[in-house]
Amino acid sequence: MPDESQPAPDRANLIVRASLAANALFLVAAAVVYSLSGSQLVLAQGADSLMDVAAGAILAYSVAVARRPRDEDHPFGHQRAEPIGALITAVLAGVLGFAVLRSGVMALWAAETPRLDAAVAWLLGAKMMFKIGLLLVIWRTRSKGPALDAARVDARNDVLANGSSLAGVALFHAGFTWADAGLALPVGAYIIVSGVGLALENLALLMGESPDDDVLARIRARAAEVAGVIRVESLRAQYLGPRLHVEIAIVVSGDRSVTEGHDISVDVQRRIEELDEVVEVFVHVDSDDP
Repeated sequence: MPDESQPAPDRANLIVRASLAANALFLVAAAVVYSLSGSQLVLAQGADSLMDVAAGAILAYSVAVARRPRDEDHPFGHQRAEPIGALITAVLAGVLGFAVLRSGVMALWAAETPRLDAAVAWLLGAKMMFKIGLLLVIWRTRSKGPALDAARVDARNDVLANGSSLAGVALFHAGFTWADAGLALPVGAYIIVSGVGLALENLALLMGESPDDDVLARIRARAAEVAGVIRVESLRAQYLGPRLHVEIAIVVSGDRSVTEGHDISVDVQRRIEELDEVVEVFVHVDSDDP
């Protein structure tokens, strides 16, 4: 039987690997175009592509590890691998965001004038179109998890960053020579902000944070609707990786036999584990006898 602690194989691995391959091509293209133009916008995009390649490799590995079945050393599976990979991605985003800011400031200070020819526009446009397509694919897929969330954040960042860069090219050709380096600054800042947000989100998953109230309410409702459950006495849930471990106490009638109480608890467990957010449920059964 398949390990039910792990999500069924989905499109996450394919999306992450396809994105990794494309980002590697964009990195090579950015290196070539930057060597010819000296554009800070291209350098910013090259730094972003470098981060994408490193992050994509980490995410691809973390997705593969997360899909491994539980074993003796990991009785609850390997799901924490995904938020760990996403957290490393966030750190890389922060480091490279600062690098982009530094490069842009130095270019403004030195008053450098790059060559922004058609190759620059084609590179930025091609990357933007690919990222828009990737973003649409991620939005439409039913798969979920930190790796896809990280890929979605990266694709969204790149769409905005490439839009800003294309605007910089247009402004440069309109006579605003500062635009190349100047618009690299918000690109770097946005990469940093997104990295911080991604880091906080995945730290919450790794630290065992409780889910939102609406998730707890849905879990409680699922348990309460099972035949034989008089009330839900207590409920605790925490993220251990991207999915929830739930501990719930239900009250059944004192007239029920031990076997009946056990069957009710199994029904409660099954109903709650049907939720996508939940990986495992522990049910405690109490009697309403005084």
